[in-house]
Amino acid sequence: MSGTLFVRCHEPPQLSGEITPPPDKSITIRALILGMLAEGETRILNPLNALDTRSALLGVQQLGAMVYEREREWVVMGGELRTPPGPVDLGNSGTALRLLTGALAGRPGVDAVLTGDESLRSRPMARVVEPLGAMGAEIEYLEKEGCAPLRVRGRQLKGMRYELPVPSAQVKSAVLFAGLGAQGATEVVERLVSRDHTELMLPRFGVPLEIVQGGGRRLISLTPPEQLAAAEVQVPGDISSAFLWVVLGLLLGEKLALHGVGLNTTRLGALRVLSKCSGGLTVHIEGRLGAEGFGRIHTRKSLLAPFDVPPAEIPAMVDELPLLALAATQARGESAVRGAGELRVKESDRLARTAEILRAFGADVEVHGESMRIAGPQQLHTAEVESGGDHRMAMLGLACALVAGEGESRVRDFTGAEVSYPGLLADARKAVEGAEFGLE
Repeated sequence: MSGTLFVRCHEPPQLSGEITPPPDKSITIRALILGMLAEGETRILNPLNALDTRSALLGVQQLGAMVYEREREWVVMGGELRTPPGPVDLGNSGTALRLLTGALAGRPGVDAVLTGDESLRSRPMARVVEPLGAMGAEIEYLEKEGCAPLRVRGRQLKGMRYELPVPSAQVKSAVLFAGLGAQGATEVVERLVSRDHTELMLPRFGVPLEIVQGGGRRLISLTPPEQLAAAEVQVPGDISSAFLWVVLGLLLGEKLALHGVGLNTTRLGALRVLSKCSGGLTVHIEGRLGAEGFGRIHTRKSLLAPFDVPPAEIPAMVDELPLLALAATQARGESAVRGAGELRVKESDRLARTAEILRAFGADVEVHGESMRIAGPQQLHTAEVESGGDHRMAMLGLACALVAGEGESRVRDFTGAEVSYPGLLADARKAVEGAEFGLE
């Protein structure tokens, strides 16, 4: 995918049929890194093969792991880390950069430079580097203070207790990964629970965890084993990619079914919001893939009531908030999202860019600090917008174009979509009637 996306609607578009969303990006990247650290053969079943995950794959290969790609399976042979011959370029993947920083910090003898594209090099890394430094990590900013590229010299770390100042799964995971190479227990305390893929996956690699929740806090305690054991990781569909179709199904759909979707409870905040304000959404839990829940989601066109998302609910929906804001433009009244500052430190300032894209399509949106107000219902119109190379903004632009309806809309710099959703346009052509999609 490259260039500018055009969406031409010859009539009000409608959605129907069945879609299987791409595999989960967060789970795939975590499995690659843990497979690199583990002794033996780790099998990743149904991995996401997209730009971010390929950056992580190439990164673990540079660091000593062997990765064999088979049909719908990656096999990682790990256990022997090495200093890479040159900088490890992680592209646009903040997850890979932050988690690898933690994983390498406690590995004596490894000396690696971790870097990425222009967007990744502008994102804040101090939130990871500072707690790792308190454990004894030796990490150097090579260019701009607080940003990649980072030089990580592995050394023996000391376990500690760390209370997360902001709810961040990446910071939490980086500290826990560092704890794998530390003396003594490493404890992470969070007040608001962020996505817990790391906590679910670590025991499968033979890492003892104790999780205690109470008094408004959640304590995760990790005791490092002598050696991580190889594991099998099954990857469900990515709820963040599926959420594009959830929103469009409620706004435009007849009957739409999404299959094989990951239903991790720490990722379902946006689904819970829409379930309360719409009668057109049903979720069926079918079982577990390893430690992760999965199932089906069914949607049909439905009127939406307005909603108010408080700060405590933001960690469970941080990647879905831009599309949730689009849904709010069609609700019967004013909606609000509060305490969403974490969106400002993603691939772009997603709080500002979400408002910018929605306004371009005719929505009434205001942003004040970390909060957003969205008026509804609004009749959207066609527009031309810029994604800034951010995959979530590319998906938002596509969704807005369909909700706007008849006419032609354009999304510039649509390349970001392949970061997490290869095959997005193929799925759109399959599910959407009354619209034409193309790239220029």
